[in-house]
Amino acid sequence: MSGVGAAILLLTAGYLFGARQGAVARDHLRRQVQVQAASLNQLQDQSSHDASERETSLRSAIQEVLAPLVERERISLDLAQLATRPGRRRELVPLLDRIAEVGRFETVLLTNEEGLPLAANTAGHHTEQLAAAATRLALVAEKIADENHIAPLSVMLRDESETTTLCRIFRVQDQTLTLTALSNDARLASVALDPALAKVQVALTAPA
Repeated sequence: MSGVGAAILLLTAGYLFGARQGAVARDHLRRQVQVQAASLNQLQDQSSHDASERETSLRSAIQEVLAPLVERERISLDLAQLATRPGRRRELVPLLDRIAEVGRFETVLLTNEEGLPLAANTAGHHTEQLAAAATRLALVAEKIADENHIAPLSVMLRDESETTTLCRIFRVQDQTLTLTALSNDARLASVALDPALAKVQVALTAPA
């Protein structure tokens, strides 16, 4: 019996040792699973953060690319919707004021083919110098037309002070006129003044 008892004790001790070892192994495995789960959550959070940053960066890049187009469309739409009073030539200066306001132009000047100023917006400055510059640009356009048989409709010049001068050449009753705008907006397009031409023509053909 003593041998049987010893065997039983030995088996029991072995079972308890094995159970203890199994518990230690399970606890170690549980900790490993928890660490891996935490690492996985961290990776998922980092991945979500990176994806959010990429999305924000992409959205900013798209907005930056589209900004000039959006601004151009805004100016075109607002200029096309300017209200004028038909039959009132004296409305020309208020019209140029509204063009300057909508287009965010510093100066808007209308000159004839001799380069003489016909009208300017109220807040316009250095109109005589601008008229001289517009005349020179119109002469450049005329020279291009003579040499290449292509009549430019607009001429743009950007100087070292980041100021853009836009000249839009058009005709009214066999007269060649130039509508010139001065702007600090580098996104200014060569067609920026086009939507306002019809309004200017109406004012020019009306009686004084």
